[in-house]
Amino acid sequence: MNHIYSISFALLTVLLGCESRSVEPLQSEIDSISRHWLPDKRIGICNFNLVSTKGDEMVLRGESMFSEAKDEILQLLKNKGITIIDSVTLLPDTVQIEKNWGLITLSVANMRSRPAHSSEMVSQAIMGTPVRILKDGDGWVLIQTPDRYLGWTNKSAVQVMSRSEIGQWRSKERVIFTGSAGNIFADSPGKTVLSDLVAGTIVEMKSQDQKSIMVSLPDGRLGYVPKVNWMNFNIWKDTVSLKSEKMIVSGKQLMGFPYLWGGTSSKGMDCSGFVKTVCFLNGLIVERDASQQSHHGVEIDLKSGWNNLQKGDLLFFGSKQPYRVNHVGLYIGNGEVLHESGSVHINSLDKSKANFNEELNSNLVVARRIIGFTPEQGYWPLKMHNWY
Repeated sequence: MNHIYSISFALLTVLLGCESRSVEPLQSEIDSISRHWLPDKRIGICNFNLVSTKGDEMVLRGESMFSEAKDEILQLLKNKGITIIDSVTLLPDTVQIEKNWGLITLSVANMRSRPAHSSEMVSQAIMGTPVRILKDGDGWVLIQTPDRYLGWTNKSAVQVMSRSEIGQWRSKERVIFTGSAGNIFADSPGKTVLSDLVAGTIVEMKSQDQKSIMVSLPDGRLGYVPKVNWMNFNIWKDTVSLKSEKMIVSGKQLMGFPYLWGGTSSKGMDCSGFVKTVCFLNGLIVERDASQQSHHGVEIDLKSGWNNLQKGDLLFFGSKQPYRVNHVGLYIGNGEVLHESGSVHINSLDKSKANFNEELNSNLVVARRIIGFTPEQGYWPLKMHNWY
C-alpha cells in the first residue's frame, strides 16, 4: 500500500510540475509587458498573475492602472489559444469608489507604503494638492499626487470629489502661500488658529480687505490669513519661472529646516523633498525621488570637476560602480551645494573651504541642468499640469 501511495504521489508531483512549468513561460511574457507599461513601480500599479485551473481555462488576476496593458496581455494569451477568465481590477476601482479625485485638507498629509501608521512614510502631500484616489479601504486611501507618486494616507486627510467637482475647484479664485510657514485663523483678528500652513498651500479666496483674506479650505472650513506671502494662484502659475537666483532664494528660505525621511514639505524634508519643494515654489513639478530626478535635464560634463556647473544645476550623489543615486543638492555657485542632510545647509566641493565635504566631493556622480530644459513626463511646469 505504501509503495502504491508513493507512486501516486510522485505522479501527482510530476503532473503539478508540468502544469507549473506551462504557466511560468507565459508569466514571464506577462511580466515583460507589465514592465514595458510601468518600468517604475513608484508611480503606478501594473500587476498581473496567471493562474491555472483544473480544466483548460486559466485565470488572469491582478490590478492595473493601464487598461492597454491588460488588453495586450489578453491578446497575447488569445493568440496562443488559451481561454482566459478575466479577473483583473482596473484602477481607480470605480466599483468601490464613486468619486476618485480629491484635495488634501491638512497642512501636510503623510503618505505611507502600506495602509498603516507603522509603515514607512514615502512622501507627503500638502493642503490644496489635487490627487487621484485609486483604492479605498478601512480608513485609508491609496492616492497618486501630481508627480505620479503613490502612497496611502488617512481618508480624513482628503476631500473626496468627482471629476466635475475637481473641475469646479480649478475654476475658483485660488491663492497660494509662498512663505515657509504660517497659520490660518478661525477669526479675522487672528486669535484662534484653524490650521497651520506650509509653503505651497493652495486654498480658495472668498473675499479680502486691506489686511487679510478670507479663505475656504478644501473641506469647506472658512478662515482668515494675513495678506503677506499670498498670491493669486492663476497669476502666480502663469508668471513664475525657473531661474537660478530665485531657486537659491527659495532654498535659503528653508535653511536649518530638519531632515525627515519621506518629507516633502517645509515641516521637514529629505534631500529630494527639499529639491522638490524648491522647484514647486518656482513653478515646476519634478519627480519625487533623487534617482528619478536624476533622469531629467541636460547632463553637465564633470570631467573637470565643478568648473562647468552653473547656479541652479542639480547635483546627484551616490556611487559609480555600481551606478546608484541616493542624494541630491542644489548648486549655488563657487563650488557650494545647498542640500538637506540632517538640516538644510551649505557645503563646499572646494577642499580649501572650511565647509568642504569630502563625502559629497567624492560621491558626485552626475549633474543636470534643468533651467531651460524642455518639459517632459516627470518634469512639468505647473501651468502645463492639467490637474491644477
